[in-house]
Parts: sequence; C-alpha cells; structure tokens
Amino acid sequence: MSKPEYECRSCGAVFSIEEFLQNKFCPKCGMHLQPKIVKTPFLPSTTKTFAKPIELSRDDINVHTLFTEFQRLENFSCGEGVSFLDVDEWISARKRAYADFKERFSQKRLVDWEKLRKDFQDFLHFKNNKSWTTLYRSGLKALEDLESLWKLLVFLQDESVETAERVREGLLGKYHCRGIGQNILTALLHTFDHDKYGVLNSRTEETLRLLRRKPKQAADVGLRYVFVNQELLHLRNELDTDLTTIDSFMWYVSKIVKVID
Repeated sequence: MSKPEYECRSCGAVFSIEEFLQNKFCPKCGMHLQPKIVKTPFLPSTTKTFAKPIELSRDDINVHTLFTEFQRLENFSCGEGVSFLDVDEWISARKRAYADFKERFSQKRLVDWEKLRKDFQDFLHFKNNKSWTTLYRSGLKALEDLESLWKLLVFLQDESVETAERVREGLLGKYHCRGIGQNILTALLHTFDHDKYGVLNSRTEETLRLLRRKPKQAADVGLRYVFVNQELLHLRNELDTDLTTIDSFMWYVSKIVKVID
C-alpha cells in the first residue's frame, strides 16, 4: 500500500506525509495542504460491501476528499437490506419516494383516516422512504391520534408560516404529535421540498461536528433547525450538489470516519 500524500489545491504540488507533518502549509503559495484524492479502479463484485472505517485526526478530515470517496460507492447496502449499484441510483430512488409521499400527504389526498394510517406507516420504513431507518421506533405512536397527525402534516406544508415556527410548533407547540421528533419532522420537511429543507437527526449533528461545520447554538428549537439547515445549504453549494445527496453524505461520514487523537 502506498503511503498517504498531501497536495496543494492551488498549485498542485504534492508532499509526503513526513513533509506534511513538518509544515501543513504549501511552501510555494501558503495554502493549507489537503489529503490527496487518489483514484482507484473499482473491482466488480457480486458481494454487497461497505468500505472499512477510515481513521483520521481532526486536522486530516477534508470534506471534498470524503465527498469524492462517497460518490465512488458501488454495490452497497444502506439500510434494512436494501442495496444500490451506486450513489446516483440511491439518490434517484430517494427522490422518487419523496414524490410519492408528497402526493400521498398532500391536502387533497388527506381525506381518509385509514388511508392516512397506511401511508404514514409506509413512510416510516426504509424500504419505502429509501432514506432513513428506524423511524418506526417512535413514529408508530403517531398513529394513535390520526387527527393530530393530519393537522401536523398540513401545517408543515404551509409555506406561509416561517420555517422556525413550523418546527417549533410541530415539536413543542399546538401541532405536536406524539412520536414525532426532530428526525421525523425534518424528514417530512425534506420530503415536501428537498431543494429547500435538509434533515436534522443525530447523524447530521455528528457529521457537521466532524466536518467542523457545527452551526450556531440556539435555545429555540425552531431557530436551531434553521441554523443547521443553513449549514447544510452552504455545504450543498460548496460541493455543488443537492440536499438529498448531502443527507446521504451525512450517513456515509457518520458510518466511515473514526476520529483519532
């Protein structure tokens, strides 16, 4: 195995790990050195695999390198035994699921309690939403009060209400529905508009911390989501991608990166 190298993204100069440890900045142009992205050929396999964890110090964590590696995933399983040939196939499946559930939860379709029960129960499982596992652990409790669930779904789609207020009222206020925490509520927002709303869950928080993109702190739960969403939007723009891919990237980093001191 070749030794890791570091490169200057400005002038293209490459340095050994020994040189990097002596000086983390390029002697030619002063830019901070980053881990070199190494392209390796994909070896076809019929086995569904996932990359081994990467041990990195905090100073060596580079979002662009990790994102490139994420985009190279092939033949992997990301939840409940569901597998995809590559990242593009996964993202496409996610967006098709969003379109389906956005239609199911539209106000014109929310006219039957039993249909709502079935549709929301479907949404809670990865095999249907193609995005998040274990939502059913708490989300099934929402089926005990279908009227409250109906009101929450309608309220979350009301774009005349500011985002922070929808999150605040949906989690702590008059639209709170038992079993719906920030993970499910923001997953619903993302489903309703995946160009505007990112997802806030434990993986998001941990990954933003690892990437040194921790948002501003806020005691208010609504503003807290807004600040996290701003960071996700910044990351989307920086990586020239979309929020669905960013949410998938959050999953990848939380699975693959192990921070060492």
